[in-house]
Amino acid sequence: MSRIKFLIVAIIATLAFASCSEDEPAKMLWEVTATPAESVKAAFDPSFYHQIQITSDGEGGEVTLKCTNYKSLHLIGGKNGNGEYVDTDCHFWAKVTEPGVVKIIIDKMPDGFKETKTILQIDGTEGKDSNTTTIDITRKP
Repeated sequence: MSRIKFLIVAIIATLAFASCSEDEPAKMLWEVTATPAESVKAAFDPSFYHQIQITSDGEGGEVTLKCTNYKSLHLIGGKNGNGEYVDTDCHFWAKVTEPGVVKIIIDKMPDGFKETKTILQIDGTEGKDSNTTTIDITRKP
């Protein structure tokens, strides 16, 4: 009986180790720039649930996201006729401008606006690998 128990434990251990695949796709890695610095703050932290955090005042600005390991990028959500992602609540639009690069233009907010938040999702593909980055965009008065 103890041989059967040992065999069962060995099989379970083998399955547990086999399920930890080394072929897991790499997390998307980003270089983030934001201008003007006094109006827009942007940061990338792969340990956060929303890996990119963007905060802007009412004046707005521009954020450029360059993915260093995925070149085929797709913005998920509402798009206009030009293929731009548009968010009317947070007053910004985003577009893939070249392989691996997303440009976010943050427009001026109306006077007296209240703090607003939204999430933008970017899916990336490189060869057989694919992954997702979520971006938290906050507008603060």
